[in-house]
Amino acid sequence: MKKDIHPEYKSLKLKIGQDEIFTFSTYKGKELLMDVDFREHPAWDKSKMQYVSKSNKSVSNFNKKFGDISLLK
Repeated sequence: MKKDIHPEYKSLKLKIGQDEIFTFSTYKGKELLMDVDFREHPAWDKSKMQYVSKSNKSVSNFNKKFGDISLLK
């Protein structure tokens, strides 16, 4: 196996809102300030996903047209 072809992993402090999370990464800095809290994204929170789906006109129109179609048998 070739040596020294992968970047070195090191400790990284993520600052997300008021929280600090420690992880390992190949990121070159020691800290990374996140502008957006990924934990608040609708893709990760089902209750917010329903709100986005209902409030987005394109999604609502799609669901009206194709909502009854199921690809699962």
